[in-house]
Amino acid sequence: MTKKQLQQHNIFENEKLLSLKLLKNQGFCNTNYLLKTSKKKYLVRVFKNDSTVNISREFEFKVQKKAFNKGIAGKPLFLDRNKTFMVCEYLKGEHKYNLSKKELKNLVKTIKKLHSIKVHTKELDLKEELKKYNHLSSKKAKKSILALNKEIKNLTAYKKQLVCSHHDLNPKNILFNKNRIKFIDWEYTSISDCFFDLATICCEFDLTKKEERILLKTYFRKIVKKDIKKLDCYKNIYNQICKLWFISLEYNQGIKCQKN
Repeated sequence: MTKKQLQQHNIFENEKLLSLKLLKNQGFCNTNYLLKTSKKKYLVRVFKNDSTVNISREFEFKVQKKAFNKGIAGKPLFLDRNKTFMVCEYLKGEHKYNLSKKELKNLVKTIKKLHSIKVHTKELDLKEELKKYNHLSSKKAKKSILALNKEIKNLTAYKKQLVCSHHDLNPKNILFNKNRIKFIDWEYTSISDCFFDLATICCEFDLTKKEERILLKTYFRKIVKKDIKKLDCYKNIYNQICKLWFISLEYNQGIKCQKN
């Protein structure tokens, strides 16, 4: 991506493009740039690997726009016709890896805003997700596949609580700015159980049992035993999906190295 390429599109009115630099933090599915103009700062996300991760950039743009209206995302400004890049409002903030009680509560309240977004799309099918890793044959992968399959079966004991889920709420996708929290990288958003995002926070921030109770009480107000068990189930699911995702990434990189 270059300034010249951006200038070919009618995105910036009465703004001079000053600089375009790679950001330090990069995702697996995007190359991220900081664009400075004579008036503002923008985030330019150049997409990659869409065919392998089954991402709909149109849906991502639409959901992020709704999230912006909820005050929990940067404003998406432009998606090119070929779905090769997106321009968004650049957000200030910091990534945190440890949360105070106040920050945890604020994060959960922000997740509730996310879950209130109304979208029409297919529900995330965990059984279909599991099939994506059936080609992995290592002992480590097979162990995770068996564990994930077991937890998916255990979910039948719980009632579904379907919402619009982010599905990738790791610390790098959460920005803290004073008392405000915003989410970035909406590419994996879809419909699933609210416990998926809640379990993600528990795993990514390594919450204690006491903090998990604060999380559940902030989200639901009242806690029942089934909520605690369901959260544990989704924590196990999230951990196994993460393991398989990284094993699959190493596998695909190995194939590319062999071809080169």
